[in-house]
Amino acid sequence: MTMAKLNPLAFGIFWIISDCVELDEYKLLVFNVPCDQNGNALETPPIQLNSKSGTSYNHKAMWYGHVKGNTEHKAYNKQTFNHYPRGRVEISKGRAIVYLNPIISHSPILDEIKMAFGLSEDSISSIRVVVDNSAHYSCFIG
Repeated sequence: MTMAKLNPLAFGIFWIISDCVELDEYKLLVFNVPCDQNGNALETPPIQLNSKSGTSYNHKAMWYGHVKGNTEHKAYNKQTFNHYPRGRVEISKGRAIVYLNPIISHSPILDEIKMAFGLSEDSISSIRVVVDNSAHYSCFIG
């Protein structure tokens, strides 16, 4: 797996798409919005924010509205939104919190997630990873 370059600081949601339980091969599917260190969007999001609070994306709404049926995601879009492991990145007060399913909480996957959301010592004062084993982030892989 090749590492992508560090993107601008961003908040949003993601999935790790893989057909194998070991996650040897995977695709990182990201919906993010560049932001400042307080989590304020720096541009109008390309897709309207659809979480209950209106400040981020909702996994279920994004999957059924922008992944399922989309020919760009045809290889895996027949699954339900909670089939693959997923998570979110929140930015507030100079800190980032990464919430995610336990099976994707290790390197190199976590490193790639951090890169996709621009999370580094240079971009934000602290990065906290919350491994969420609750039903909220449960999936059918693993």
